Amino acid sequence: MARWLVNNLGLMVLALLFGFGAWTLSTLQENPIVDATVSFRVDQLGQNRLAGYAWSGTIPDTITATVRAPRSTLNALNAAGLHISVDLGALGVGKHIVYLTPTLPAVDALILSSRPLTAVVNIERMVQTTQSLRISVIGTPALGFRAGTPTSIPYQVTITGSQQVISRVESANVIVSIDGARSTVEQQVRAYARDSQGEIVQGVQIVPDTISVRVPMEQLSNYRDLAVLVKKQGQPAPGYAVTDVSVDPVIVTIYGPVQAVQATKGYIETLQVSIEGAKSDVNELVGLNVPAGVSLVSEKQTSVNVHIRIQPLIGTRTVRRKPILIGLTQTYSSTISPDTVDILLNGPLPVLNALTDSDVVVELDASGLTSGVHQLTPKVRVPDGITAQSVLPATIQVELAPAVTQTPRSAP
Repeated sequence: MARWLVNNLGLMVLALLFGFGAWTLSTLQENPIVDATVSFRVDQLGQNRLAGYAWSGTIPDTITATVRAPRSTLNALNAAGLHISVDLGALGVGKHIVYLTPTLPAVDALILSSRPLTAVVNIERMVQTTQSLRISVIGTPALGFRAGTPTSIPYQVTITGSQQVISRVESANVIVSIDGARSTVEQQVRAYARDSQGEIVQGVQIVPDTISVRVPMEQLSNYRDLAVLVKKQGQPAPGYAVTDVSVDPVIVTIYGPVQAVQATKGYIETLQVSIEGAKSDVNELVGLNVPAGVSLVSEKQTSVNVHIRIQPLIGTRTVRRKPILIGLTQTYSSTISPDTVDILLNGPLPVLNALTDSDVVVELDASGLTSGVHQLTPKVRVPDGITAQSVLPATIQVELAPAVTQTPRSAP
């Protein structure tokens, strides 16, 4: 046996090599080794240890790497997710170059290349500064008004940021618009940090960031705002009433000598607007009755748009009607008790007053009824816009009996 083993050792080794080669070839065919690009997510750690500091830099969210590995290994790596970590809390104040070196948990995988290789991180100490607010007032108030000195609550803010960013801050600024204002302007506005060129400085925190700003308005003594009062003439048609009056603009401004302006009433009337016999809305462009000694500040204000809404009055009316029996076959006779009902109607008075007998009908449905006494609920048909509020009585007795047929007499 020993001699046989010695004589055949070479053949046995060769058979093992052929077997291993065949297994390797089969494995490579089923699970080939390939080069592929994979992504590593970059986790930024230690930020909770940066209290009182600010950091900036070029750390990417992901890096990419070319990996050589069996296809099954690559699939498993992608499914599990790949990460690398950057510990910001371990860095001191200053500028740092951080190496983004990926590693793989699989022994049968090789990283051929990756990018980017490094990132720059700058750690700076956070500083604070207190700035008084500068209020920028933009726009022009209404003619005859001027703006007073603006104020804000609070009058200063605290700005926090890195030393490099804070060094650029020249002022804290809020902007308030008074365009067209006729009374004191009060607004909640956002505060911004600005540099010496007036540009907004990013990367800072402002406390508080919302400011309450007040700009008082003063009307000049030779100007005055007057409410427009519509002067109506006549009455609408019977059964109709004025339900609303609107005017555009609602206020006009006059100017003139101080004494004449101050002597005017608090309103200015339009010329007469006739609503005599009106049954629908009145829309007119109407002139103004300007008091003597003063003038309107704008030629466009010499007339105003007036809208007067005319609507029918809502009222009630009681009418009496005889019920009509419907659905009754000719084989029955009927007795209705009572033979009249009172209906309380609600709606526009002009329509109520014009109702005819045929406009309001009371019906009793006898469909399918047989001989006997029945209590039926009347159904009221009325024109559109009219409502039947109640019917008295609410039920009506209907007695049905077989119709009597007369046999014709024969000739003697």
